[in-house]
Amino acid sequence: MNATPQPPDHATTSYAQAGVDEEREQEAFARVMRPWLARTRVKSPMVTSITGLASGYFATLMQLPPGPPIALTTDGVGTKIMLAEEANRWEPIGVDCVANNVNDLICVGAVPLALLDYIATDRIDEAVLDEVARGLFLGAELAGIAIPGGEIAQIGEMLAKSASGGPTLDLVGTAIGALPPAMGTENGYRQPLDGSKVNPGDVVIGLPSSGLHSNGYSLARHALFKKAGLTLDDTVPGSGRRLADALLQPTRVYVNAAESLWAAGVAPHGMAHISGGGLLNITRLAANVSYRLDSLPSAPEIFALIANAGDIDAATMYATLNMGIGFCIVVAEDDQQTALEALKRSGEDAVRIGTVTARPGRTVEITAAGLVGKGDVFQPVR
Repeated sequence: MNATPQPPDHATTSYAQAGVDEEREQEAFARVMRPWLARTRVKSPMVTSITGLASGYFATLMQLPPGPPIALTTDGVGTKIMLAEEANRWEPIGVDCVANNVNDLICVGAVPLALLDYIATDRIDEAVLDEVARGLFLGAELAGIAIPGGEIAQIGEMLAKSASGGPTLDLVGTAIGALPPAMGTENGYRQPLDGSKVNPGDVVIGLPSSGLHSNGYSLARHALFKKAGLTLDDTVPGSGRRLADALLQPTRVYVNAAESLWAAGVAPHGMAHISGGGLLNITRLAANVSYRLDSLPSAPEIFALIANAGDIDAATMYATLNMGIGFCIVVAEDDQQTALEALKRSGEDAVRIGTVTARPGRTVEITAAGLVGKGDVFQPVR
C-alpha cells in the first residue's frame, strides 16, 4: 500500500533526537581524542610524511619514497544494517562498505587498490555471511579492487540482541589506494587533491546518488517508523517503490567517474564525497572560499517522505542527507564541458549544480531552499 505518514507530533525532529549528536561527537573528538592521536609518530625512516589527521579530510596520505603516495581510509555502514536485518537482505550493505571507503579515497586523487573488512557478529550464520560477502564482491568489482583479507569477530555478549531473530552484526572496512603516475612524466605521481586549488568562478558538478546511500539512517528510521508508523512494506508516494527497496538501495561507486576526468585531460580542483554532513562536506576542501548551489536537481521522493513523516525542517535534511547528490567535483569553468562529457561517457548523469564564490568562510548556500550552511549546520538565509 502507499505510505501515508500519520500526522507527526508538533516538535520537529533533529538528528540528535534521532540518536546522533554530531556536534557533541566533533567536540569530543577535538577535545579528548585528537590531542592524543596527533602525538602519534611513525618511527620507521621509510615514511617521510603523513597528512590528513588534522584536516579531517576524506583520506590520509602517507609518503613512502620512492614509491607512490599511499592513501588510507576507514568507514562502516552504520544503522542501515538494522534495516538489512529487518528485511533479511544483506547484500546491499556489502556494496555500501566498499563504496563508502573507495569514494573517500578518490577525493584525494588516489586509485583504490584493496580493502580489508571487519565483521563483528553475535553468532555465525552462513547464509547471512554469504550475502554480505557477495555484496563485498559486487562493490569490489565496481571499484576495481581486491579484498585480500579481513576479520570476523564473534562478540555476542557485546552486541544488542536482534528482535528479528537473525544475527546482529556490524560491518567496517579499511581501504588503501595510491596516487598513480602522472601522465606525461616518468618518475612523478599525480598531485594529491586537497581542494587548495579551488578558485572563485570554478564550477561545481554533481553526480546523482541512488538514494540515502548509507548516511542519516538514524534520522530516517526515527521519522519513518517511530514517528509515522510506516513499515518496510509501505510504498514511497510518487515512485511506486517499497520502502525496503528505496532504503536498501546500495551506495553508488564513483571510481570510474573520477578516473574519467584525468583520462579526458581534466585535473579537478577538488572532489567531495557527499556522505554524513550532506552537501556541507564540500567545505572540507581547503580553499577559503564558499559555494553557491543554485541548480540542484529535485531530490528523489524518498527524501520528501522522510521530511514529511518526521516533520523535519529543510536545514536538518540538507545537513544530514545527500538530498540526491552523492559526489561533487569542482573544476575550472573552462573545463566544465569537457568534464561533463567525460562523466557522461563513464555512465554518469552529471549536472552543473553551482559555482564557487570569493566569499571567505567556507559556506554553502542552497538557493532553492533559502539556506546557508557552515560547519555542521544550515540556517535560513537572512
